[in-house]
Amino acid sequence: MSPSTSASRRTRSLAAARLAALTDTAAEFGEVEVSRPWAETIVAVAVAAGIAHFATGPGTVLAGAAAALLGAVGVNAVRRAEVRDLPMGAEVVLGGLIALAIAGVVRLVPTGIGAVIAIAAGIGILRAVVEWELRLRRSGSGSLHRDRVASLAVFTLVLFAASIGISALVPGIVTLPSTPSARPDPVGPLAILAVGIGSAAVAALLAAGMSSLRRERTSAIVRDALGAAALNGAASIIFATVGVARLAGPAGLAVLFYAREIWAATPEGERRDPRLIFEILALTLATGVALLWIGVGR
Repeated sequence: MSPSTSASRRTRSLAAARLAALTDTAAEFGEVEVSRPWAETIVAVAVAAGIAHFATGPGTVLAGAAAALLGAVGVNAVRRAEVRDLPMGAEVVLGGLIALAIAGVVRLVPTGIGAVIAIAAGIGILRAVVEWELRLRRSGSGSLHRDRVASLAVFTLVLFAASIGISALVPGIVTLPSTPSARPDPVGPLAILAVGIGSAAVAALLAAGMSSLRRERTSAIVRDALGAAALNGAASIIFATVGVARLAGPAGLAVLFYAREIWAATPEGERRDPRLIFEILALTLATGVALLWIGVGR
């Protein structure tokens, strides 16, 4: 064996040992010990978000997709380790979408301590949301009205964050000065289409989760998911095409998702109630006025 080969193997072993030590260190925050699946998920999402922060061009989309996949897989591993008798549910979707949001949001923060704080805060939110969802499912009270209201609020906020992530990861859609997103990337049809597809997928997954919480039939779950995908996908394409200013587009998508879920949660016999129609129209109109007030342009 040559000296160079032996040195290379020692270097790889040392790198593996350091990564294992990092995982073990991340398994403790203050006085609360984190399980190893959680620690591995935290490290994986943080690394993927760091890569997304420094990526350029199409690499940003790949980094965001990797972060979402690692978040979903990691949360599923947490579920199997901590709640073995609970089947896979919305917590996996929430974990993946929050990881996607972290990867995108960190591109809107200047390189430095601010990016580190953004990743740490995002991971804290990811863990809090996933543990809340697991507690809700373990309690078996997800069909109660108060739990559905809380879930709608959480799902809407996750959709808002994931929409920001998608807009920041597709080059040129959202740009902020002095951040990695501030690059002269042209916004072409493929970029706008990518935003539409991503927004449609996010809305479909979250709408399906809300329908499952209401104990809907499979056909109703599919119908709600497709309806939410069509509405948010079309709206995001319109927002990206006309250049709705920065974070106003994701906010508009969140309001549309919220309004549609109010409609979907209302029994069919009550959907023609003038008060319900007025509330949804007023909410949608107020959103449109707010978008116009903020202005169009990047």
